[in-house]
Amino acid sequence: MKAVEIVRWYVFYTKPRFEKKIHEKLIAKGIESYLPLIKVWRQWSDRKKLIEEPLFKSYIFAHVNEAGRLSVLQTEGIVRCVSFNGRIAVVPDEQIEYVKKIVEHKQDSLSISNQMSRGTKVRVINGPLAGMEGYVEYVDEDKWVIFNVEAVNHSIRIKLSKDEVIKVIDSEEKSEKEKFHYKNII
Repeated sequence: MKAVEIVRWYVFYTKPRFEKKIHEKLIAKGIESYLPLIKVWRQWSDRKKLIEEPLFKSYIFAHVNEAGRLSVLQTEGIVRCVSFNGRIAVVPDEQIEYVKKIVEHKQDSLSISNQMSRGTKVRVINGPLAGMEGYVEYVDEDKWVIFNVEAVNHSIRIKLSKDEVIKVIDSEEKSEKEKFHYKNII
């Protein structure tokens, strides 16, 4: 398969507050676009209203090949294709699916963090997010699981109960625990 034919999820940086307009334009062009939206309460001087706003401000995803990526770049309101160290950022399909599941099933406990936090790696063991992995952060004695979407340099913070996650032990951590345990036996 030629590189031109490979369809991938690319991340595009948009002008501020252009995300919804761009999403509509891309759909009109026949381009598969994803704009994760969350519902938030906004307070004005005269009223309070529940509105939808982008989960990642000034970012939009498009599932396209190279020719499609160039077409997206020609859309009014697109600033650039996101890249790191000179390489165009590509988001794996499973990360897009995770974001879709999070937005669909955990809307009431969603917030955004642009800080990548470090902590215990966990895996969701039940519910619609089963199989997803992230990192734990403790906030007001509640457990929050952070799912990193590295391509946009943001994290999605979801509140999950302790019963919904298990600790993931990677091989390096496991070998360290075995060494520690072995020393305790002697």
